[in-house]
Amino acid sequence: MKRSRLSPRRPASPGAPAARPGGGSVPRKLNRPAARHQGKAEEKYHGVRACEALFARRPGDIIRVYIAEDRRRHFSALLDHCAKARLGFQVVAQENLARISESTHHEGIVILARACPRWGMSDLLRAIEERRLKGPLLYLDGVQNPHNLGAILRTAAHFGTAAVLGARGDLPPLSPAAVRVAEGAAEHVPVCDLADPLADLTRLKELGFRVVATSSHRGSPVAAKSLGGNIVLVLGSEGEGVSKPIAAIASEAVQIPGTGAVESLNVSVACGILLAEAWRSRSV
Repeated sequence: MKRSRLSPRRPASPGAPAARPGGGSVPRKLNRPAARHQGKAEEKYHGVRACEALFARRPGDIIRVYIAEDRRRHFSALLDHCAKARLGFQVVAQENLARISESTHHEGIVILARACPRWGMSDLLRAIEERRLKGPLLYLDGVQNPHNLGAILRTAAHFGTAAVLGARGDLPPLSPAAVRVAEGAAEHVPVCDLADPLADLTRLKELGFRVVATSSHRGSPVAAKSLGGNIVLVLGSEGEGVSKPIAAIASEAVQIPGTGAVESLNVSVACGILLAEAWRSRSV
């Protein structure tokens, strides 16, 4: 789409002022830490798919955009939005994007925006009551690697998972790195922090959800079980597996059969197998 209202710009040098819609400039030296413009409830998200999804789902949460020259055409609608909403945007060199995003995987785009919202149990119960959630729930027990969370969210979005749950303070934050790995899925699958996981999972059982724990050593082969209907799939950490208190309240257990040559699968890989089976169960 041609955009005559936005004149071409060269990548900003480290001492160049930040451009803003409507003329004028904001003096700013890019060799100073960009974090000084970042509030506590804000993040610098990066990656093409993550930023596309952020713009599509939460345009009102965007605060500022940093973009490489060669990404301007791809994100022309985003830059038009910035101009109309009088949001700051700046074309910067690749090395400055790496510094701003604190990553070499920025893919030519960084968006400063309000942090991804997280749900609590009350939000989850309200969505269930209003029948806004479709698909299985996924509970992560002791999974703390942000990159694993990002990969799990990507898989969860592909297989129509309703929400990803975990213990408050235990579930990893939706960091910019996790959101980039999720490839846009962080804007589609809610992440829910449970203050009291045992009580909250028990409450879900009372509402008719089956709580199914996964194990490397016990339980029925996953292909032999139907994972359709209202279900909470519980995945544990690679080192410890599902904790005993959570396993004790599970309705049943399943395992992913294999050669036994390794102790367990990576949690994001196991997640993909389980959610694929859940998708198959809902489709038959």
